[in-house]
Amino acid sequence: MHRTKTYLALGDSMSIDDYTGVRGGGAVNQFFRTLGKDWSLDDRTCDGCRMADVPRNRRGDLVTLTIGGNDLLWNRQRYLQEGLDEFQREHAALLAEIRQMNPGATLIVGDVYEPDAPLSDVERRGLSAANAAIHANCAQAQAVVAPIHDTFQRHSHRYLCLGIEPTLAGATAIARLFAQAYQRPIGPGHPTDRDHVDRSSLSC
Repeated sequence: MHRTKTYLALGDSMSIDDYTGVRGGGAVNQFFRTLGKDWSLDDRTCDGCRMADVPRNRRGDLVTLTIGGNDLLWNRQRYLQEGLDEFQREHAALLAEIRQMNPGATLIVGDVYEPDAPLSDVERRGLSAANAAIHANCAQAQAVVAPIHDTFQRHSHRYLCLGIEPTLAGATAIARLFAQAYQRPIGPGHPTDRDHVDRSSLSC
């Protein structure tokens, strides 16, 4: 019997429709439309989501996660003073729990872009350290990194609104990174020839 596969979306406003001005314009919905008719979407993303808010009990054949930016904002002063060891541990534990619940899934994890506002040298180094932690944790969890930070560099005027939220163009860029990551044979699950990603259905 043919089984519908599940795309499980987790994370914060990097993934949602709200700031794009278009219903279905968020990165998750744009990427979902590329997967085809054999897929269902379990969208658990939400505005303001932090690592502690991510559900650990959901299952999917494909999982995307955008997380960390709100944690860095909420705990900015403490991380600047004490370092990012706690951030790395919490992020690693989250990925481990998602992987344990979804041992055969393709897991795609985004890193964190810079806001459309000046950062001090200390803040920039802190964000770089946080993204290095995300990349290291992905390697441990057999997850594929979606390099959102580098993709958004020098494009914040187009990709961000309200200083920190993705526009439609920004959401499209993230959806494309998800699609590219899904084609890489990294981690327990990866697409076969039948799991073609239709990039033509991405907006913009």
